[in-house]
Amino acid sequence: MDGYEPGTYGDRHAEVYDDWYGDDGGIAVSQIGSPEAVAEVVAGLANGGRVLELGVGTGRLALPIAAQGLDVTGLDASSAMLDVLRDKPGADRVTLIEGDMADPEDLDDASFSVALIGFNTLFNLTTEPSQAACVGHVSRLLEPGGRFVMEAFVPDPGAHDGMSVRAVELDRVVMDVTVTDLDKQLITGQRIEITETGNRMFPYHLRYATPDQIDQMASAAGLDLEYRWADWSRSEFNRESGYHVSVWRRPT
Repeated sequence: MDGYEPGTYGDRHAEVYDDWYGDDGGIAVSQIGSPEAVAEVVAGLANGGRVLELGVGTGRLALPIAAQGLDVTGLDASSAMLDVLRDKPGADRVTLIEGDMADPEDLDDASFSVALIGFNTLFNLTTEPSQAACVGHVSRLLEPGGRFVMEAFVPDPGAHDGMSVRAVELDRVVMDVTVTDLDKQLITGQRIEITETGNRMFPYHLRYATPDQIDQMASAAGLDLEYRWADWSRSEFNRESGYHVSVWRRPT
């Protein structure tokens, strides 16, 4: 997608993100666990240590994690997303950094107990080298025994181009139009909002990866798979699972 940059998704979605994806949003992103469930799991893994969220967005996960009493740092490439987060109650509990998660700066090595990438956010890095670089930096930033936690969908090998309807209301329709390149593992899409007063378009561009491929990136970065669940309730992951919550550990 020409002109698509690391901050494009966040900059274009910031004004609608909480309306669409928040607790009362019309487009659910919490099928496998609420923000509070995520915070509970992360707090248990962190055991009082510092937490880094890459792709912090508007703080959907970072704020509940900070409410657990943890020291949280959030990094995002979108200044617009970070501006939304700064205006929220409790934002002063989160240290915010604007930057690219494929090459995070201003962070000390071995300084975090948990690094979190939630809700498919690794896939916003649109090449395999950039994803691998991100995982490599995560390993560098984790203290010995620290954990990398990631939530993502499991790619559907039968995926194809198409259109899906997300919401139909009295005066609004929201739909997705996508083109999928199976060879390059790329999804290029537009979320389109149609209303009586006009239409808006919200582009996205994803490079998806299978759990096995992410395991390979983690292993190359010196991380060992510790857990893989189907959801934040720690349900068993199997070949029918549509999502995974994976935890890799940096050796002590």
